[in-house]
Amino acid sequence: MTQRNEKHVLSHAAVYLVARGLPGILSFLTIPLFTRLLEPVDYGRYALVVATVSLLNAMLFQWLRLSLVRYLPAYKDDAPRLKSTLATASGAMILALGVIAAILCVLPIAREWRLLVLPCWVMLAAQATFELCCEYSRAILKPWRYMVLQVARAGASVGLGGALVLMGAGWRGPLVAVTAGMILAIAWVWHGDWAGVRVMLDRVALKQICQYGIPLSLTVALTVVIATSDRFLIACYMGEGSAGLYSVAVDFTSQTLSLLMMVIQLAAFPMAVRAFEHHGREAAQAHMKTNAALLMGVGVPCMIGLALLAPGISFCLLGAKYRTTAAGIMPLVAIGTFLAGFKAYHFDAAFQFAHRTIHQVWIVLIAAVLNVALNLVAIPAYGINGSAGASVVAYLVSIALTAYVGRRHFVLPFPVRECLRVLTAGGAMAMLLYPFRGYHGPLSVAAQIIGGAALYGVVLLALNFMELRGTVLRRIAPRSFAEGHGFSVAVRDADALAATLAKT
Repeated sequence: MTQRNEKHVLSHAAVYLVARGLPGILSFLTIPLFTRLLEPVDYGRYALVVATVSLLNAMLFQWLRLSLVRYLPAYKDDAPRLKSTLATASGAMILALGVIAAILCVLPIAREWRLLVLPCWVMLAAQATFELCCEYSRAILKPWRYMVLQVARAGASVGLGGALVLMGAGWRGPLVAVTAGMILAIAWVWHGDWAGVRVMLDRVALKQICQYGIPLSLTVALTVVIATSDRFLIACYMGEGSAGLYSVAVDFTSQTLSLLMMVIQLAAFPMAVRAFEHHGREAAQAHMKTNAALLMGVGVPCMIGLALLAPGISFCLLGAKYRTTAAGIMPLVAIGTFLAGFKAYHFDAAFQFAHRTIHQVWIVLIAAVLNVALNLVAIPAYGINGSAGASVVAYLVSIALTAYVGRRHFVLPFPVRECLRVLTAGGAMAMLLYPFRGYHGPLSVAAQIIGGAALYGVVLLALNFMELRGTVLRRIAPRSFAEGHGFSVAVRDADALAATLAKT
């Protein structure tokens, strides 16, 4: 049963890797593009606007999206009732925010912000609706449709955003471009996925999603505070240019490490929810154990690679004004991103299965307050490096509290053996890369990445991570070899090799 779950999650994750990977590559291109077209001050302004919209989006709309993924399987015979409630609640909040934005525009106190308020409202409305459409595609296990939506947004951000910057739009160009891409994507799927919805609020459904989703929304919002408050504090203490330099390193890391970890969760969590609803707690735990092993398998090598190869990666991909600063903080940012991803994509599920999401709020609130307090001390003393270190400490506290408290409500089995295998393979990769970290040329960096990944994969294969060795041998060996004595000998020899490596 467990092995079949692993194969199912792996195959589904492979689809999501393409579905998220292609738009992820397009989004990734915005970093080298905009760091060459925009000054650090302009990139800082762009990053601060995006951070503000992301915070409002998480605080006000995330609970609707999370409730959609969690409860759609339970409403499989009456999905329009749930969808109508979610769409109506989302639309009502968008209209209310529009009224607030219009009022702000006529107030004298907001005169300097008039040119930003309405565009930010349009971007927020588009992003909230766009992500609701994306989550519906994920909830019904349609990763290819999810991919098209993400490609539309990312493609507009790169193509149209770059064109607008070249035409003189400055830091506003990317904001206009990504908003246009989301609106086009919404128009494409709305008729098919949401045509049957009505303007209605079902009391039973609304009460259920409020109890489940609002604490989660506060949790996500506080997580965004941890991830973005440092940018505002850096801008306050050191200026928008320093905020831009810091944001580049954080954005680059989130476009790589977070993307890979998100792919695993996108595939595994909806399956675990379905298993929980239809087969009970043990079935969900089996899925989540696979989820944890895969998160370790993709997250650890990416974190090590970003930390060791930061100078070379920065030299090859970022604009000249951003390279030195980004290379200096990328190792800390990579560690913090991995911890944040593992908490969000694995340990948080304990509260979601047990309907105890309110506990997440207090945990993340503690981490958010700690992060702000540490930043207030570290930024004046150590600059942006101190801010990156403060985030790592906050994420450590957050993941420790989540793991400890979560076990009281829903035990998430942790794959210790698979974790040790990943750490062994990651250590071998680090030993290979460390002597060559001073080579910064494009060919050198490419060779380091390929060589490190190859060694990591070979060690995982030798240690039989998630029964990987048997799967590979069955695919490589001919049928006659697999059915005969030769296969048994090969497996026995591979087992002996794995045992030897495990002892060392």
